[in-house]
Amino acid sequence: MLKATAIPVLFALLAFVCPFCADAKVSSGKILLTGENSVGFLTKFAVSANVEGSLGVELIIPADTGMYTDERSLRLSLYNKDRSAWQKITKKNTLCKDKVKYSKKRIPIIFNVETRKIANGEKKSYWVASVSTKLEASKEDMYWYVAIDDCSLEQVYHSIKDAPEMEYKYTILNGGLHHSADELGMNKLHFVQIILSSTLLLWVSIKIGRAVFSSKQVHIALLVIGAAILCDILSGISELLHSSIYSVNGFGSYSFDCLASHFEAQCDALVALVLLLVGAGWTLPGDIVVKDGNNLSMLGSHSFLQKTVAGFSKPVSLIKSRNPAAIMIYLLLLSHAGLAQWGRTFDDEFDTYHSLEHLPGKVLMWIRFLFGFIFLLASSSVRNSGRCPYALQRFFQKFQIVGVGWFCALPFVAWYTSTMMHPHQKHFFLAAGAALVQSISLCSLVWLMTADVDASPYHKLSTLQVANSSSIALSSSGLGNAGGSNVFKLGKTKICMD
Repeated sequence: MLKATAIPVLFALLAFVCPFCADAKVSSGKILLTGENSVGFLTKFAVSANVEGSLGVELIIPADTGMYTDERSLRLSLYNKDRSAWQKITKKNTLCKDKVKYSKKRIPIIFNVETRKIANGEKKSYWVASVSTKLEASKEDMYWYVAIDDCSLEQVYHSIKDAPEMEYKYTILNGGLHHSADELGMNKLHFVQIILSSTLLLWVSIKIGRAVFSSKQVHIALLVIGAAILCDILSGISELLHSSIYSVNGFGSYSFDCLASHFEAQCDALVALVLLLVGAGWTLPGDIVVKDGNNLSMLGSHSFLQKTVAGFSKPVSLIKSRNPAAIMIYLLLLSHAGLAQWGRTFDDEFDTYHSLEHLPGKVLMWIRFLFGFIFLLASSSVRNSGRCPYALQRFFQKFQIVGVGWFCALPFVAWYTSTMMHPHQKHFFLAAGAALVQSISLCSLVWLMTADVDASPYHKLSTLQVANSSSIALSSSGLGNAGGSNVFKLGKTKICMD
């Protein structure tokens, strides 16, 4: 068990100590300027305080696709956060000539014909333009935005032969570093996150192991929490590996960065799932859990929300049914995966899963609020049912604090970062805030499920149901066991599923 949990730490150490030997941030792509899109965005990059950065851009047009016939207005434009320049030019219905007024520097682009060898050894003609410039030092970290524009396209029609698609490749240096200023310190953050989560996973593994050998019973919520912690570890490792590869080649690994986003998303989904299901009384005896929404009459008889809240207490039984709770569980898992991938279309260099700078991040926050509202209704229905023993009421009180905190804390961190922080501070602050919220929530859930000598009051009631006890007593309250729960057996170990 110790060896298994040490593997994530070894991977983290390997990624953390990987040598930083890239010359610069490197990226490539294609851009097509038209009358409707006369300003094309290339990249953004933060230069550290009191450091001079540098930028080099190469544009290539295969000669057989055409040539840029009128390059007199073709420019490489640089914007920075002074006067909120970039925010102003991204406004819709703004002409190119009005946008470029906010540029800090504009450099003419001039093409020359060159002959280059291609893969099969043959020679081919290209129109090539190379531009290089310095990014001036500032007293504070400065975000630079790089764009290519041709304002004449809005005034005179050009066919695609006269203004063809251009291939570009650029390199940027932050002084002598390839990493943008907003990425500095991220490796240490991910490393600490991996160490903390690995320690937590080790503790959960020990508790599960003790439960297997002593009572032959494991609470399924602990297994789901363990899976969430593992996803958190894998997310950190993937991001560290991406950063280490980025240090070598200047553009990193899309696969590892994508995995980091998806593991982070599934960690969120699993935490939300545990909060919703446990809050609704998952695996508790039937005479504690409110059936058919009887304690939620204020929502209306047989309403969608009433059925959803009541259904979360028996997710496995309803997983193949048309109960709204089953639909919401599928929606919860799939929406997080979909939003993580959707977010990749906005920024695919470093994980920005929770960012409010793009629409997927905003949708994620609203989903958090929706499920947070359902969680509050579900947990309140169990806690205030009149059949919940005192010790379990105290458990649900603490559980509600953790749940509401988790559902609300990250939207607050994302909102504060988006509105209050400088552009070069947003990425690190959001990543640090998200990691802090996730770590506190995971630690709190583990503590609540394993707080006593062997288990929390919730854990005790659930495992006693698996054992089919005829009656149980907790804080002088007698509770009959409803029985009939779905129990999954793995060897001699019992796992209560509902």
